[in-house]
Amino acid sequence: MVASPTYPVQLIQPDGRRVHSPEFSALVADIGPRHLREMYRDLVVVRRLDTEATALQRQGELGLWAPLTGQEAAQVGSARALGPDDYIFTSYREHGVAWCRGVDPADMTRMWRGCAHSGWDPATVNMTNPAIVVGSQGLHATGYAMGAKLDGAT
Repeated sequence: MVASPTYPVQLIQPDGRRVHSPEFSALVADIGPRHLREMYRDLVVVRRLDTEATALQRQGELGLWAPLTGQEAAQVGSARALGPDDYIFTSYREHGVAWCRGVDPADMTRMWRGCAHSGWDPATVNMTNPAIVVGSQGLHATGYAMGAKLDGAT
């Protein structure tokens, strides 16, 4: 385990070159150029989606939109670390996770526009629709896991 650094960790320079660090290079050695490009693309798309949806909300086209600016890497990174069978219990600000799960941007905005009770079919992407109550997704996930255990799932 790497000790907590007292400085920001940078793994990629703005021009796309890797930063080689004796402390951290081994932790990302299995991420090749193709995966880096895919993750970068996700970051750019998520930022653009968020910018557009925020503008729509400010124009009155969406009733609500919780911006995620500055959280793109946490969302893309966490979504990319999950397996396809992992089920996600999401909050209202995790549009980046939804994007990485394959949710169409039009489906992400449907609920916030007020024209549907939900945005997408959770069974198709293994991800719930956003929970607006702060912190409730942890309780939902715990209840789901407890029910699965009682049903005999491993």
